Amino acid sequence: MRVHRAPQKKKRAAATPVAPAPALTAAPVQESGRQGFTLQAAAAVAAIVAVVTLSQGALKEGAPSLTAQLIPGERIEIGLEHTKPVTLSLSFTTNGSKGIADIRHDALETVHVSLPSSWAKREVGGVPLAAVTADPPALDFTRWSVPTGAVVSFDVTPPETILLHNPSGIPAEVKLTRVDLTKNSVERDIILVQDGSTLLW
Repeated sequence: MRVHRAPQKKKRAAATPVAPAPALTAAPVQESGRQGFTLQAAAAVAAIVAVVTLSQGALKEGAPSLTAQLIPGERIEIGLEHTKPVTLSLSFTTNGSKGIADIRHDALETVHVSLPSSWAKREVGGVPLAAVTADPPALDFTRWSVPTGAVVSFDVTPPETILLHNPSGIPAEVKLTRVDLTKNSVERDIILVQDGSTLLW
């Protein structure tokens, strides 16, 4: 009632006709309130459905983390080809949205590693630059040939999670190092991959 009386007193004091009342009608306020409530309810339902769907997928064995599913573009996959047991050293150094990946192995043979084509070769150590070769990209992956003693560095976007494929069925030991310069943290892990696919993190 106070909202409607105030304009009427001002109109008498100014000696103007009683006309500006349409600016404070109740109908638009009620309608916008209904629309706001409807939009909030729809957004809440959509969020619940999305979370339930993703959480069900995350509970499956071998599925990526819920965070990784929410950011599918930051999950990467690596393919490993070798004929003898191998230890693959994989090191990631990240600083915000930038990162460097270093790859090496201890096998007495050339190991083939398939990496995302978006990874740009940065430098090669331990062997001549020409000793590390790459096949033409296919399906957004590049197959690199990494000889014995080579260390290959790549400029990368820090991934949320990594899935390693080892289809040969020959054991591979992965020595994983993660250095986060923004958090001043270092994490190390050793993962034994017998065959199939394994989430490194």
